[in-house]
Amino acid sequence: MQQIKSPRLVGAKRAHPVHQLVNFTKNKGRRKFDRSLLPAPAAYYSQEIPNLKIKSEWAQTHCCFHDDSNPSLSLNMKSGHFRCFGCGAKGGDIIAFHMLRYGLTFIEAVNYFGAWSHG
Repeated sequence: MQQIKSPRLVGAKRAHPVHQLVNFTKNKGRRKFDRSLLPAPAAYYSQEIPNLKIKSEWAQTHCCFHDDSNPSLSLNMKSGHFRCFGCGAKGGDIIAFHMLRYGLTFIEAVNYFGAWSHG
């Protein structure tokens, strides 16, 4: 009688033995980042930058990342984007601004804002 070889299996059977025992769908009780819990960019930037004059969607101010005499930091009051034309600091939202300004990791910045949802 001839022995038949089983075909090569794809997926968890071929995975590393440690990963075969892990249930990757078991994340129901973990916390998740929820962008809707972040403050409005205009409110956050007004609190962080004193004497900020908001005239339109974009505001210009002195950069807090370097010493400058002219306003070189542009802040978007709707989306939270920011860019400094003097030192090149830039980012896409208030989390990136907070991380860059205070030297935090993403998790530390989100903890500051309390933007975690459970479930």
